[in-house]
Amino acid sequence: MDIPNILLLIFSFFAQAGDIIEVSSSIDPVGIAVQLVLIVVGLFFSALFSGSEVAFFSLSGQEGVRSKDEAEQSTDQLIMRMLNQPRRLLATILIGNTFANIVTSVLAAVVTGSVVVYFGFSQFWVYFWEVIILTFTILILSEITPKIIAINEPLKNARKISRFIYFFYVMLKPLSSIIANSTLNLEERLPKPNSKMTSQDIMTMAEVSEREGSIKSDEREIIENVIEFGSTSVREIMTSRVNVVAVSINDSLDEVLSLIREKGLSRMPIYESDLDSILGIIHAKDVLPYINADIERTTINWRTIARKALFIPATKKLDDLLRDFQQEKTHIAIVVDEYGGTEGLITLDDILEEIVGDISDEYDEVEEQLYTRFRSGGYLFDAKIDLDDMEEILDCELTSEDDDFETLGGLMYHLTERIPNVGERVYYRGIEFTIHSVFNNRVRKVRAKVQGHNVKSAKKSPKSKK
Repeated sequence: MDIPNILLLIFSFFAQAGDIIEVSSSIDPVGIAVQLVLIVVGLFFSALFSGSEVAFFSLSGQEGVRSKDEAEQSTDQLIMRMLNQPRRLLATILIGNTFANIVTSVLAAVVTGSVVVYFGFSQFWVYFWEVIILTFTILILSEITPKIIAINEPLKNARKISRFIYFFYVMLKPLSSIIANSTLNLEERLPKPNSKMTSQDIMTMAEVSEREGSIKSDEREIIENVIEFGSTSVREIMTSRVNVVAVSINDSLDEVLSLIREKGLSRMPIYESDLDSILGIIHAKDVLPYINADIERTTINWRTIARKALFIPATKKLDDLLRDFQQEKTHIAIVVDEYGGTEGLITLDDILEEIVGDISDEYDEVEEQLYTRFRSGGYLFDAKIDLDDMEEILDCELTSEDDDFETLGGLMYHLTERIPNVGERVYYRGIEFTIHSVFNNRVRKVRAKVQGHNVKSAKKSPKSKK
């Protein structure tokens, strides 16, 4: 709004200058005085319109524009009536403000021209200083100051000026309506900017907020986990087949109770011959009625108390699985491979830990340490450690999106393409891996030493994977 006014001001100076020089070489004191008064009035009207713009559009809502005082009810009704058509109200205010500034600029040019002709001053310098002085006068007295006053108490100032603005709101209705409708049509035809925020933008904002101290590091991790939640597959966080605790259909009541006490699990899959033939899920609370029975003589048909199992593919995404849990009203699912064999299982706790981190209670065992660092700079890793955690520990890149493995043991099998031997060395991406121990065709421990650069400490403690 200010730039067009200044341009109009400059053009008006030069448009009026030639006419003034040709008309008269004397000054009319009365005329000059009237013109100066009109300039002051123009500045005053410009200030009123500028202040009203801030006062009206700073109101937080029409609910607050309701006074119990009868004297203020009429003005509040005028304010609400104008705010119901904000585009028309804004057009009215801008028309009045622009007109007041134009009148002020033209009159200033006329007075300046008279002074130039009478005293014979240099036209360039007189007009130059007039532009500077008038610009600062309009900005300070008619724009900045009234807006600062209005924004402090917008409702109070809106009430004071409501009748003045409403007069022009009615008088300028034809012109303001045309302008409001024109701007609306123009806005609809103009291309709308693409303001969609990507997940990467949110993660960047979280990192910046953490550096500035707005959020804590654990809050930043939760935000990143939520963003990556939909792209994380079940295979990445599931409990693998070799670590699944299950009940055989031939197990006795004593064996099942002992397993529940030892592992502290509330849900376990039940199988018939092997883990590829899972019949359902046994809940610990379903076994409680038999806890006081004669354990040696009591025989239970586990099929009768087993609940239906939810089977899912390993490629299923976590957000889809969470919806399945909600629909099926279950907390555990059996993960199967492409041939229908059991690949592992996943629980609701696993999903929640993927978002908020490890969840432990007073009955959980001490978390297993999956790696040990030596003074020489080398590491001894448990083969079941997740490669994402290992990347944080070694501060290097080990995985890609196309990899079919998630653990260090899987990486060793991928590199050797067979069951590796104890003491066998493998080099991969600047890291020397040495097979430390193998048991039952399964890699247990692996030594790792980074080659070529110093090992950096992990930025955050890695999440334990089951």
